[in-house]
Amino acid sequence: MKDPDRLAELGDDWCDLSDASDLSDASDLSEGCDRDHTVLSRELRTEVHPAHPFFGAALEVIAHRWSNDDVLCRHLDTPARYSIIHLTWSRREEIGSCPTIDADGEWSHIVAYEDGIDAALSAAEALERDGRRTPMGPAGTPSRPLVVEAVHAWPEDPATPSGPFRRG
Repeated sequence: MKDPDRLAELGDDWCDLSDASDLSDASDLSEGCDRDHTVLSRELRTEVHPAHPFFGAALEVIAHRWSNDDVLCRHLDTPARYSIIHLTWSRREEIGSCPTIDADGEWSHIVAYEDGIDAALSAAEALERDGRRTPMGPAGTPSRPLVVEAVHAWPEDPATPSGPFRRG
């Protein structure tokens, strides 16, 4: 299955980088996208530091999330492996666990992570409708973070951090 077909499984919050007609031109953008896609891969390479689990990994950014700074990557050396990485846009090498790895595994694990996000957002919306959660503020951020369990299903990387990911 081609990546564009797979990306459709993730919903409308992802911009497919293969939509651009010629990614060799830095000005090429997917339809309706205002991001320079060539900058995404460059920022990922900049942020991943020697202590990061993906340092030295051959990653191809295949999509980015519209609503935040997540990128979806395919591992070129392990074609069945995909990862969702949250960039900080520091434009420098990061320290510690940044950039965070929110999901890592086979395609089914990526879909499961996205389903978890959708479920958390739906639950928050229901609580807001019932008056049991403060609605989003003027900046468009929820009153309290939504907690979605990170997915780290690739067995050979025990150094990959696990635990809940807080979506703002």
